[in-house]
Amino acid sequence: MKLSIIIPCYNESKDIANNVDKVKVYLNEKKIDNELILVNDGSKDNTKEVIETIPGIIPLSYDVNKGKGGAVKYGIEHATGDFILFMDADLSTDITAIEEVVKLADSNDIIIGSRHCKNSVIKKKQPALRVFIGWCCRKLVNFKFGTQFKDTQCGFKAIRTSLAKQIVSRQIINDFAFDVEYVYIAKLNQLPVYELGITWSDDRGSTVSPFKSSIKFFKDLSKIKKNKNNYFFSPENKEKDHETSRLPIVIMIILLFLLIAAFIAFLVIRGFSS
Repeated sequence: MKLSIIIPCYNESKDIANNVDKVKVYLNEKKIDNELILVNDGSKDNTKEVIETIPGIIPLSYDVNKGKGGAVKYGIEHATGDFILFMDADLSTDITAIEEVVKLADSNDIIIGSRHCKNSVIKKKQPALRVFIGWCCRKLVNFKFGTQFKDTQCGFKAIRTSLAKQIVSRQIINDFAFDVEYVYIAKLNQLPVYELGITWSDDRGSTVSPFKSSIKFFKDLSKIKKNKNNYFFSPENKEKDHETSRLPIVIMIILLFLLIAAFIAFLVIRGFSS
């Protein structure tokens, strides 16, 4: 089996060469047949020039930043392997999970990394506010889409190529909510999803604003829901769908920010009392 590994890159010129070397060494040690695709997502630094100097990889680039989902989609469209894995450039998910994907690939079409399985290991936790926002997002996503996933936003996912190509042909989300779009498409088409417990470390160098990204995330959830009828692979799958309507997205956003405000108030009160 040939594994296509896609790494979306945005302003990663500082660390990408070193991190890719770690991946390449691991793949060679485990003798995993692969193609390594790096997608420069319209970076403002010299990521494009850096990835073009890395030997043994396929560098892809475009000039205008699309977002992580857009970069993953672009990589999938160019992948030629039997199975596709995409992972974060900072290697927040331990690369030993790659071998686990290879072992599971024969019996599973979709494998998603999870930080919340019983066997997951968190080496470096996120700040408390990010953890709380993540918990809220998981609960609201599962309620909105009728799913039961422990973790939709881990950046480590693998999909059989034939299915991945079908999924991205229907993809409309380019930002962080694209993960939800993928698993929602899987649900609508009765595709089983295997949640793989992974070892994970927080990237404290992340510049993503939890508040701005949350607002965009929930706006994109509304777009996903409205696009539901375009996600079915066949008329038969559409006929089998019995999904009921869920809470309006505006109410979900209000609930989220009320929860966040309550959590911040709790932290402030606890700080005063200590």
